[in-house]
Amino acid sequence: MPLQSQFQQLFIIFLQLMCLLFNPFFIIPAIIIIIILIDKSKDYKNSAYYQITKQPYFSVKRDIGKYGEYLTYKYLRNFETVDAKFLFNIYIPKENYETTEIDVLMISHKGIFVIESKNYSGWIFGSESQKNWYQTLPKGKNCSHKVPFYNPIMQNRSHIKYLKALLGEQIPMRSIIVFSDRCVLKHIKIYSNDISVINRYNVAPVITEIYNQTSINLLTEKDIADIYNKLYPYTQVDEITKIQHITKIRNNLNSQAIQRTGIVPINESIHFEKTNPTEQQTLKCPICNCNLILRTATKGANAGKQFYRCSNYPKCEFIKNL
Repeated sequence: MPLQSQFQQLFIIFLQLMCLLFNPFFIIPAIIIIIILIDKSKDYKNSAYYQITKQPYFSVKRDIGKYGEYLTYKYLRNFETVDAKFLFNIYIPKENYETTEIDVLMISHKGIFVIESKNYSGWIFGSESQKNWYQTLPKGKNCSHKVPFYNPIMQNRSHIKYLKALLGEQIPMRSIIVFSDRCVLKHIKIYSNDISVINRYNVAPVITEIYNQTSINLLTEKDIADIYNKLYPYTQVDEITKIQHITKIRNNLNSQAIQRTGIVPINESIHFEKTNPTEQQTLKCPICNCNLILRTATKGANAGKQFYRCSNYPKCEFIKNL
C-alpha cells in the first residue's frame, strides 16, 4: 500500500477516535502534528536519499546514523540544481573481499565530495594525526565521560583510497567530515588543505566556498553521469554484504577494546561449531543470546546462499555464514 494512503487511513481513524473523546484541546494540536509528519514524509519520499536507499522515513528517523546522513543531504540538496548527484551507503570493495562504506557522496562539476557523517553529541577532541578521537559527554554533576572513536579523517582517507582505486587516481576528491549540530568541535587540529571537519550547519557554506574557489569545472556532465552509473550498483548490495561489513567493524572495535583494557568481550570468546542447517533452532546468537534463523540471500553476488541471522535483527546484526 502506498505510504501516502497509509497515512490517510491512519489520519481518518485518528480523527474518528478523537471525535469520540470530544476533546478539541487535544485534537487540534494532534492534527497539526500529523499534518507536519505527513508533509515531512512526502518531502522525504521525493528525495534522492529515499530513491537510493529505499528506507521508509520513520525507519530512518529512528536510526541515528541514517538520519544524520539524511540531514546532511538536506543541507546540500540545492546543489542538485547545478547538476550535482548524490549517492549514499556505498560499499566500495577492498582487498580480501572486504568493503569500506561511504556515507554520502556528492558528485559535482567541482569534483567528488566524500562525506563522513558523525551524528554525535557532546564535545569532540582530536587531530589529523591522532589515531583515536574523543567524545566527551556529561555524566552527573561536575563529571564527564570520555568515549574514544576512530579518527574520522583516517577513516575517510581509507574511503578515498579505495574509491580512487575503483575510479582512477585522476578523479579530484575532497574529504568532508560532518558532525551533528549538537556537537561542539572543541579542539580539532587539521594540517591538510583538502580536509574539512565541520558541524552540519556549515556543510553547505563550506562546499559553496570550495565551489567559488574552483574557477574551472573539474568534471564534465558526462563524467558525473559515468561516475554515478558506475558507483550506483555499490549502493544496492545484498544483506549479507552489509552485515559482514558491520561485523568486521565490530570485531575491529572489540580488538581495540582488548588492547586498551585487556578484557575480552563476550562475543569474542564464543565460536560456533559446524552445525547442520536443520538444527538452526538450537543455535543462539553469541551477542544477545536470541535464536539464530536460517536465511537465504535473494539478490546480489551471494544470491541463493544460506546464512544464519539473529532473530533480534535489526537491533542485533550478528550473521554467521554457512
